[in-house]
Amino acid sequence: MAKSRFDRVKGTKDFLVAGVICIFLCLWAIRDAWFPTKKVLEKHPLTYPVTVAVSGVVKHIPVNVGDSVAGSAPLLTLQTRAYEEAVEAAEEAYKDVQGEEKDVLLEKLNALVQARENLKATTVACSDFMLKTTHGEDPLQGKVLEILAEPATEVEAGETVMLIQPKDTFYIFNKTLAVFSFILAAVFLFFHRVASR
Repeated sequence: MAKSRFDRVKGTKDFLVAGVICIFLCLWAIRDAWFPTKKVLEKHPLTYPVTVAVSGVVKHIPVNVGDSVAGSAPLLTLQTRAYEEAVEAAEEAYKDVQGEEKDVLLEKLNALVQARENLKATTVACSDFMLKTTHGEDPLQGKVLEILAEPATEVEAGETVMLIQPKDTFYIFNKTLAVFSFILAAVFLFFHRVASR
């Protein structure tokens, strides 16, 4: 029988051990990439609900399904007239209590600050939502999967108006790791078989 070029490889179980380790790594990566647990989904959600902080009528939705979104560009804008009037009324009420007791002044100032925050909240942007990532907290970014609100419809505070698929390398990394570790396992098991002859 002719000698093959693999006859010089010593028949140890190192290849078998490495192959088994790669198989376990592959199975772990497959579970995380395609069948994530509840704990993994909490940390790396497949969809993220975009909600409105205040109630109102939808004025404009500048994004479409499939668009990539990030930063402070608006995702949805509510009509602002009622909130602008609330700010004006709060400013007038604050001016009227100048020189009054500290408690009254503080109450009117808090009302004014809240009215301004409500007006600002009529524009919903990715930067309004912070997601925990492996690098810390970052503003939401990703792809629009579904838009649940339409212009001229009323939405309530806390209502989900859009679903976004967050940009997250966790699943891509695990899918790549699964394929790579499967290939490595096949190579190691092949060399183990050849070396064992």
